[in-house]
Amino acid sequence: MYVISGSTHQRLGASLAEEMKAEFCGVVNRHFPDGERYIRILMDIENQDVVIVQNTFPDKKIVELLLMLQAVKDAGAKTITCVIPYMGYSRQERVFQSGEAISAKAIAGAIGSMCDRVFTINVHTPSILNFFDCEAKDINGSREVVRYLKGFKPQMVVAPDEGSRDRCALAAELLKVPIHVMKKVRIDGRTVETTSGQIDVKGVTAVILDDIISTGGTIATAANILRDGGAERVFAACTHGLFIEDAANRLRVCDDILSSDTLEGVYTRFSVAPAIADAL
Repeated sequence: MYVISGSTHQRLGASLAEEMKAEFCGVVNRHFPDGERYIRILMDIENQDVVIVQNTFPDKKIVELLLMLQAVKDAGAKTITCVIPYMGYSRQERVFQSGEAISAKAIAGAIGSMCDRVFTINVHTPSILNFFDCEAKDINGSREVVRYLKGFKPQMVVAPDEGSRDRCALAAELLKVPIHVMKKVRIDGRTVETTSGQIDVKGVTAVILDDIISTGGTIATAANILRDGGAERVFAACTHGLFIEDAANRLRVCDDILSSDTLEGVYTRFSVAPAIADAL
């Protein structure tokens, strides 16, 4: 088996290859002077099982992924598995207003046409797996989050909203600690109001857990509530750390920010490679 990584996941790809005792295949990945992408696979992968690891975020990475898939297909790979650690465009799985593109369908359809199977990790909208037109499964990366969190000995898991309840409940069960669910009301596209309800966190180490941290507004609000309630330590943990706009400053209220390598960055603290290896 060969593992090939795009530019979004050199570390994760290498870790996955090590986990699976597979070959980590090199790629020439560069731009032409006019900005178009150039891809060349550096190993003979004919009649081999190949795993490609690449995100569909931001937009230019989609082109890179499609070129890698085409190169591997043309090189005669026996099977092609595409691992998309963070699936961009997964939020638009249906038409909300007349005339909209179903973005997830467009992206998934193009990828699925060149794969034998696809794996996502904690995808935002699981129903989009049907758009790939090939075998597609979502990997639960939460177990790796929990495994890492055990070192911090948290005493409470906090869900920032009702939508995070199930994920946080599972984490709380594995950590053998209670769960508290915050109440969130969305005022508009960029403004939410968060309340805690009845909660006692004095002297507690609490972890606010979500699948995605984007602008960090919801997490920061929840962290401030916990601080005001007397929490001794507050951590923010997620599978996918986007950290756009001024997220880093907003989240300074937390003792630390813990994110996986589905999006590699300064807050990457743990890897989802073991979960991917098990799924493969």
